Amino acid sequence: MLTADPDADLEHALVEWRKFRRRKRLADVHWVDALYQTYLTAIIGSVLIVVLAGLVGDKRLDVYALSDFRPEADDWLGVFTAFAVAIGLRSGSRGGPLALERAEVRHVLLAPVDRTTALRAPALRQLRFLLFGAVIAGAIAGELASKRLPESGAAWVVCGALFAATTIALAYGVALCTSALRVPRWAASLAGLVLVCWAVLDGLNYVDFSPATAVGRIGLWPFGVDLLGIIGMVASVAVLVVGLLLVGDASVEAAERRSTLVGQLRFAATLQDVRTVIVLRRQLAMELPRIRPWVRRRRTGPARFPVWNRGVRGVLRWPAARVARLLLLGSIAGFAMHLVWLGTTPAALVAAIALLIAGLDAVEALAQEVDHPSRQESVPVPSGALHLRQLPVAIVVMVLVATVGAIVGVLVEPSMLAVRVAAICIVPAAVAAVAGGAISTMSGAPSIGGSWSLLPPEIAGARLVARTAWPPLLAATGTLPVLAAKVGYDHGGHATTAALAAAGGVIALSTLVFGWIRVREDVHAWWRRQMDAAFPDKDDDKADGADKADKADKDEEPASA
Repeated sequence: MLTADPDADLEHALVEWRKFRRRKRLADVHWVDALYQTYLTAIIGSVLIVVLAGLVGDKRLDVYALSDFRPEADDWLGVFTAFAVAIGLRSGSRGGPLALERAEVRHVLLAPVDRTTALRAPALRQLRFLLFGAVIAGAIAGELASKRLPESGAAWVVCGALFAATTIALAYGVALCTSALRVPRWAASLAGLVLVCWAVLDGLNYVDFSPATAVGRIGLWPFGVDLLGIIGMVASVAVLVVGLLLVGDASVEAAERRSTLVGQLRFAATLQDVRTVIVLRRQLAMELPRIRPWVRRRRTGPARFPVWNRGVRGVLRWPAARVARLLLLGSIAGFAMHLVWLGTTPAALVAAIALLIAGLDAVEALAQEVDHPSRQESVPVPSGALHLRQLPVAIVVMVLVATVGAIVGVLVEPSMLAVRVAAICIVPAAVAAVAGGAISTMSGAPSIGGSWSLLPPEIAGARLVARTAWPPLLAATGTLPVLAAKVGYDHGGHATTAALAAAGGVIALSTLVFGWIRVREDVHAWWRRQMDAAFPDKDDDKADGADKADKADKDEEPASA
């Protein structure tokens, strides 16, 4: 109820709004639901820890390997921290890391209330989720590390979780501070690049120290707690606290732009539509094509290979951020495969994920065709053949990415055997990543209608799991040559021969996948015809439904007139 005093009305509105926010925070998540979610997540995390730890059959490091590991491990953990901080800088410069709903932006941030109080609750919820995921991932990494390193397994689990939580807290605090201070995007990207390069040079022993090493020391606390790690933890907490205090200074315009995309992104992620998630994430990061290509190509008459030329022109207009991401993913895959060669088998999962993400970027030309089906109908070429013609450009791109990974893997520990094995693994890794990316892109969102709705729930659930896991498994086959070479080398055989045999199998499997892409639409059309012939009543029901809808529309016309 309004009074004659505007200040009193404003103060009353602020008091009522604070009461509403307190009630809303209590009503958002009931404590029983929160406890149940925590319970389920803890069970899933524990199962992952036990299963992954059981898959590791690697030996413990000997005295000589341990003497080389201890001085360099904190530097490479610092590289991971530097990457996380760089991501936080980029996210903050683009209005992140908060992802608010449009109604909350328009009715809360534009209301006469304290923005810091309004944004602190969603920031704490997001931080709570990130920290919980980081603790689970760090605990899994610590359990895996305990299989090869001395000291207590519980100590490695605790220190791994603490390192991951400290890294996420630092990155999130940096993102909040960057968003509040309105740091330009070019400055944030440059600062992140400098920090990552500094940490990498420290890992390669070209410099003596980097700031991220202070956080990396936390992961090695089972060998002994030191002051530098404590300083890194205190600095992370301080940056996080400052970011939470400045959260109200974030740009409302940036929050409005992000709110238009975050809802769609969450909906696409719920439907497991990977292609839509990728497109929305690029829009969220403002990743736009270049106005001028990297290299200008002269046109000399009609093109003999139009699909190839179109794909090449698209690659030449990729933004610098996408090119840098591909180079980074290739470097991560190469370094992870070097760890596999050293005996850390679970690092193959990291390489597989990096290859799949790079493959999803490489098949952009195919994704554009899938996104515009009407364009395919105007071309006198079967859709399967047109899709298949988009893949050579993606394979060339992935060969370049895999070459970067091979160079990184060789440079970490140069040897002629490493050069031979890395050269053998380039093509299999490239074609496997393209196969996984192409299948994921063409699958789209899962369909629950049609003939699949007639399957029992058990079969439909197994189909959904297989459909989700098939692209990552295809990309993971690109790591098999290194695993085979490692097994052959450990058993006194020829590492290159084993790598060649595995590479041949990977290329053969990828070729079958490419053949499936060629006949996929034909097989689906044949299956639909068979199902229509087996269940003709469904077509009659659809026709009756359409007739009833037309009749209802006609009956409404005189009434409206």
